[in-house]
Amino acid sequence: MTDLDVSALPEHVSVNRDHWNGNPANWVELGERAWSADEMSWGMWSIPEGEVQILPESLDGLDTIELGCGTGYISSWLAKRGASAVGI
Repeated sequence: MTDLDVSALPEHVSVNRDHWNGNPANWVELGERAWSADEMSWGMWSIPEGEVQILPESLDGLDTIELGCGTGYISSWLAKRGASAVGI
């Protein structure tokens, strides 16, 4: 395996990496809040699942994948609803 040549990445990838690396303390706080919440919420805006109702009531037996999972709290909620959850 070779080291990643960051200078070869497209500009939008560099901008995205800079954004997420720019304030790690903020992301830790958001993650801790999401993990301790009584209701699942979506994304950095913390929109409650009860408001958007994206997921079915039961995910029993379903395989799910969370792309860009950050701290993995959504995968945790999916597992609590019966899914086999994988986060990347």
